[in-house]
Amino acid sequence: MTERCFILTEVFPGIQSVYRHGERVYSCSLDEGITNRIIQDLLEINPETEITVASGRKVFWNSLYISESEKLHKAVYHDYQKPLSCRANKIVAELSDSETAEAVAEKNNCRLQSYRGENRYAFLPREAGKVRALRELTGMLNIPLDKVAAFGDDLNDLEMLRVCGSGVAVANAVQNVKEAADYVTLSNDQDGVAVWLERNLISTDIQSPGQ
Repeated sequence: MTERCFILTEVFPGIQSVYRHGERVYSCSLDEGITNRIIQDLLEINPETEITVASGRKVFWNSLYISESEKLHKAVYHDYQKPLSCRANKIVAELSDSETAEAVAEKNNCRLQSYRGENRYAFLPREAGKVRALRELTGMLNIPLDKVAAFGDDLNDLEMLRVCGSGVAVANAVQNVKEAADYVTLSNDQDGVAVWLERNLISTDIQSPGQ
């Protein structure tokens, strides 16, 4: 089996921040002024919209149902009536259409990310991206990207899967991602990432696209 390096990191969120052994080794964020301007632009469009703001390990959310959320039950409630005193790695809100989201992103000179099958949109630093974060991390560790395995399921994972030595798509990934991947593993619900790692640490018995 070809030697590979598996980098186990903690990623928050969308790979705008990377933590290694509890220490943040990479962060890409919007400055404080732009963070609050985007929030106000979103509230002007719809004062009732729910907005999450990720800043490092902390997530702010203006929802009254934080405790009922499976993923964001540790979020901090904030109604955004007062400006945040932090830089956002990512701001997510539900909007009526992509044109509205694009207008907000263009006005604030930031990057826009959409989610398949949803009307949620993320606003990120223009230079943000999974590949950039991986390049920063592998550079620190002096590990070439062709020795790295990456896992993905959506369109924003495409570039990362292509540049890494082993690009792995889960079975529930969109078709374009599965076609671009070097390997396809089981779905998220079937612990596909763990299965792939176990099989590749023990044997090379893995399903490739088209097999």
